[in-house]
Amino acid sequence: MAKDKIKEFYLNTSMFTDLGKYKQEAIDLFVNKCDKSLKKLCHHLMNVTIHRVLFQWALEGRDVHEYGDFAYVDYTTPMSEDDIFVTASSMFAEIFRRDKKGFYIGRPVQNRLNVTCRYVSVLTCAILKANGIPCRSRAGWARYLDENKSLDHFVNEYYDEKQKRWVMIDMDDLYDEDWLKDPLFKKNNICNEYLDFGKNQFYTAADAWKMYRKDAGFVSKLIYGADEATAEHILKYLFLDFFAVMNMEYNYTFKPIALDKPINALTKAELKEIDTLAELMSDIDKNFDKIQKLYQTPRYRMLTSPLVGKGNFDLLIKNKGY
Repeated sequence: MAKDKIKEFYLNTSMFTDLGKYKQEAIDLFVNKCDKSLKKLCHHLMNVTIHRVLFQWALEGRDVHEYGDFAYVDYTTPMSEDDIFVTASSMFAEIFRRDKKGFYIGRPVQNRLNVTCRYVSVLTCAILKANGIPCRSRAGWARYLDENKSLDHFVNEYYDEKQKRWVMIDMDDLYDEDWLKDPLFKKNNICNEYLDFGKNQFYTAADAWKMYRKDAGFVSKLIYGADEATAEHILKYLFLDFFAVMNMEYNYTFKPIALDKPINALTKAELKEIDTLAELMSDIDKNFDKIQKLYQTPRYRMLTSPLVGKGNFDLLIKNKGY
């Protein structure tokens, strides 16, 4: 597909990134409050959201003062609101419901959305698309959040017209002085790369899958949430990335029926099919047409969820040969 058509595709919104009546607020935020600066936008996003891990750390008595005042956080505070505010429009609505001033620096911790990285990525996509900037969410493994392990993480890619290329960014961390004093940042110069990642800082989900297929021990280098990752987690993230690249940024509770079984139960044909997907995902623009075609595979498009299991599709699979 021609580059202009691909850029146009990533200006389109999904049910997750469409802002509806909040589109103008997103334009005002980026243009007027942030002066079209991604760094300023990151500041604002970090002042309307807070990661669930930080609430947990606060309840454990750990020092998280650089993220705000946690004095009002107690056992009644929801540990996660991921399952409540799944779309960008719902997040915008709740941001303004909790405080009619909306986006501003210094918003109290207790008035922020308690969500994880996928949600910040969706917000970033929605805001940049609203401002005419092609953008896509990406799922993978961050190599810069821990010195010894890579952590599952959602970031973004936007198309930079001046540089004529896709730029990978992480909008889910603070750019304040306390944070930048961390030795990990000084050692790897990460603070300068949050707004333009190199391959040495982030494993795309396709990278991780291919490494796992070459060496199953690679999984020991990964963390999923707060736990050791499994091969199933790598595969899960490959499909989260696949769907996000197709402008369908579904959350963690969904997965294709093709994945509704452990890795060791996948057939050689299924593994080969997944290997092909990973290879295509290694160069999205070059392989865009093929990725779109694969996206129409029924076994991938039919999603399980907490309410809909594989059994709901069994008759269809049997009759249609899916």
